[in-house]
Amino acid sequence: MFGKRGPEPKTRLDGPGARTIALLVLLGVLWGITFPMVRRGVAAGASPFLLVALDFGLAAAATFAIAAATADRAVDPPSGRYLAGSMLLGGLLIGVNNLLMFWGLQFTTGGVAAVVYATVPLLAVLAGLFLGYRERLGAATFLALSLGLIGVLILELTASGSGVITNDWAIPSIVGGASAQATGTVLIVRYRPRGETRFGLAAQFGGASIAGACALLLFPGTVYLSPTLAVIGGVFYVALFSGVAGYTVFFELTRRSGAVGTSLVMYLTPIVGLLFGALVLSEAVGSTEIAGLGLILGALFLYEVSWRGRGRRGAVRPESSSRAPGPPPAPDQASQRPG
Repeated sequence: MFGKRGPEPKTRLDGPGARTIALLVLLGVLWGITFPMVRRGVAAGASPFLLVALDFGLAAAATFAIAAATADRAVDPPSGRYLAGSMLLGGLLIGVNNLLMFWGLQFTTGGVAAVVYATVPLLAVLAGLFLGYRERLGAATFLALSLGLIGVLILELTASGSGVITNDWAIPSIVGGASAQATGTVLIVRYRPRGETRFGLAAQFGGASIAGACALLLFPGTVYLSPTLAVIGGVFYVALFSGVAGYTVFFELTRRSGAVGTSLVMYLTPIVGLLFGALVLSEAVGSTEIAGLGLILGALFLYEVSWRGRGRRGAVRPESSSRAPGPPPAPDQASQRPG
């Protein structure tokens, strides 16, 4: 359905080395700012479904232009089947994810949504079990992942009646988006183990934009847009920074760290989202968000400790029924000497 599973570059994944940590931090900043930026756009009167269609339509056009300008003419372009698979992956990973998240942000703050997305690492584990993707996870890792879920439960129980969340379906919608993010990440690692090509990324953005257009057709009353500076700025930020730049880093991380390791970026986005929302957009930050941040930082620390305890054994790629043949052994020089 998503095209052939690509050849797996290696069995063992990288641990949290300096370059991988730097990429996680960079993606955490790019995506962390996205939550309050989207919240500002939908609060200014923009349709969440129309924003998804516009944001990722623009991202698809920009990525395709970059791919066309930098394409290696000696390399065959991706097949139609490959690009169709990328569109399906993008429809789930990017389209459904953002449709649910954008809709939920109409009724809560960007900081709350960022904390909810901290469940993505745990959801990635569950999605991996369901889809047959296995990673070696110790007790400390499971404890770390569980802290994020506890933080979200505290948030939902205490904030639902405080005015921070103004619709009972806001949190379930954002959790649905987080689930799509986690499932899409597992599928990406499974079917795109070497990362995504530029043309493939353009196709993924195209799939997300089509998902937004389909949502508009299903809910025709949601077509509205207020062309304010907040809305226009948010469209360009999500398209170019969160989209083109963010997903380029994301696919590099999936190649390096697997589904669960990449999903750890969602432990960083609440910190960035809350700080940006509080300092730039004057969003309120209460004790609930602070408690959630404490749990997230504790979870990140435990995950780092668990990786150090395992050395670089970490994660294992999905098992396959047959191992790809390796290069032929080097000839024995002694046997080639003339007799």
